Amino acid sequence: MKTELTCGICQDLLPSYIEKLTCDETNQAIQDHLEHCADCLTICQEMMADIDRPEKAVKIELNFLKKVKRTRLLAAVLCVILTLYLSYSLYAMEYAYARNDADLSVAVTEFLEPFKPGFEAYVLETKEIDGVLFASFKDKSDSRVNGIAQFNKGLNQRYRIIESDMEVSDYSSIVQLFRVEVKDEPYIAVSGYQLSDDIRSYGIDYFTYSKPGSHSEDRSTESVLFDVKNQQFLEFHSAKEVESRLLDSADQPIHEYYLGGTSLFDAQGVNITENFRSTEGEAAHGSSGTSKAELFLLYVYIAIVIAVGAVMTRYFWVPGTDSDVSRNRAG
Repeated sequence: MKTELTCGICQDLLPSYIEKLTCDETNQAIQDHLEHCADCLTICQEMMADIDRPEKAVKIELNFLKKVKRTRLLAAVLCVILTLYLSYSLYAMEYAYARNDADLSVAVTEFLEPFKPGFEAYVLETKEIDGVLFASFKDKSDSRVNGIAQFNKGLNQRYRIIESDMEVSDYSSIVQLFRVEVKDEPYIAVSGYQLSDDIRSYGIDYFTYSKPGSHSEDRSTESVLFDVKNQQFLEFHSAKEVESRLLDSADQPIHEYYLGGTSLFDAQGVNITENFRSTEGEAAHGSSGTSKAELFLLYVYIAIVIAVGAVMTRYFWVPGTDSDVSRNRAG
């Protein structure tokens, strides 16, 4: 029985027929239809003419490839933007604090909260030395609890807390010292606050020994004095310079010495430290120090994000040109 095709079926089969992909029976049915249908014959002839003009096919292919290339290029750009955003977000989570007392107080509180539950820091003074920011602080609920925190500055102009040291004082007028290092140089940081008008200078105290052996009967206390310029302050002294002043001012040879604490003096140079012993009761003695891990893990996470972003960007990026496609087509 002879199979007759409709125009729609015939036109659907024409591309395969022209490419010689149809079977003999289908070929015969198409040929029979074309002998009696001028419209389908015209369409068939136009399709065959297009094949004879390869530049038209190349142009269509090029337009398609341009669209694909634009889409992939957009995806690559989005990958770069997303990679930068995620990398910056990780970095900003670590360097998160602005240089103001409120932000730095939050930083110290969050840093010490795991070790000192209920502690709430109040920043007193800040000072920057060779790119390292220091902040003195006290506990809002107990002003005798005080300390100093160290911050590093990030590329985003914000800060990351890296270390904190805290002490407890038995005095109402407080001058507390802390050992710190900046670029491997030792400093003595001195935090003072709630100072009485009677206090005109403070001393950095050393326990010294007049004879070798560190026997108690040979021990005395020597103070290196500094003027009090404000009732609240944060000052830094080179440890080497303070020790040099100690040795130069000694009345007798010093065989051994080590840093003790601080003392308070009036205008006549009289030690009045005990005048300011707190009446609130004996404070819990002791000190504590905490430090934060290095940035190794942060850099590892950022490196992973960048590596994944680079792989995805390379996957979407298509560096080819239209002329490359034309050459490939011609080949």
